[in-house]
Amino acid sequence: IEHRTAGRPFAIHHTDVSANSSSALYIHCHSELEFFYLSDGELYFYIEDNACHMHAGDVVMIPGGLIHYATRVKNDGRNCSYDAVVFSSKMLVDTLPSYCEHYFNSSICNSIAGIIHLTPDTEWQKNVIDYVTGIFDFISADARKCELIIRGRLLSAWQLLYNNVYSDLISGQHERPTYPLLNKCIEIINTNYMYDFSLNELASAAGLSEGHFCRVFKDITGFTPFNYINRVRITKACGMLTCTDKKIADISAGCGFNNISYFNRTFKQIMKESPSVYRKNF
Repeated sequence: IEHRTAGRPFAIHHTDVSANSSSALYIHCHSELEFFYLSDGELYFYIEDNACHMHAGDVVMIPGGLIHYATRVKNDGRNCSYDAVVFSSKMLVDTLPSYCEHYFNSSICNSIAGIIHLTPDTEWQKNVIDYVTGIFDFISADARKCELIIRGRLLSAWQLLYNNVYSDLISGQHERPTYPLLNKCIEIINTNYMYDFSLNELASAAGLSEGHFCRVFKDITGFTPFNYINRVRITKACGMLTCTDKKIADISAGCGFNNISYFNRTFKQIMKESPSVYRKNF
């Protein structure tokens, strides 16, 4: 699902969690990046297999395409609320010259490696949080009167993330001679997710043996090649389930699953509920 405000590729949300609800954020995924700010309360925030114990004042950076949800630590009737800004990396990349594209590398923007839990206890992290929370002042504003400020704050926050975390990670990956081909392979999967790739085809595209390809791929993305493909396909299926009235069997086939039973099992494994229940709950 694309998040947009007045045609711009971002959206800002505020949520007050019901006092009697143990769930704070339903399980979902989207292709955009997200800064999630817990303004009040205490949460367990889950991103794929990673769990963050969040306290009021914390921010989590969520890369695109990763499944995430949150539960309250205690269902004790205390207040719990949060804000989020969801945005496309293209929104920022398009404002920059081409030589700055490496700041938004796909191995960060669409990978478990890009997850960062920020707390106000460290100065640079507090500065990131200040940039992010300043965006929420414009939740009700006309996009035409604040979009440059929002872009500026996102770029400022990203610069600090890059300086303190992402630069070392990206440079370490770029030093590998296999990196450019592997990154291209990831882009091929994202674009042609419905195609029935073989391991040999993927490894050949990256110029690696199958075993070496699998090791390097998981090291960079956090997933095995076929787990990554399945997650991309399920992400696309979620969008079709919520934005179209297509039959589940047609969605399964359109996302590259030849067997609807396997699609249902994979969907439930990743999204914690069946496709029909997901469509109904959403």
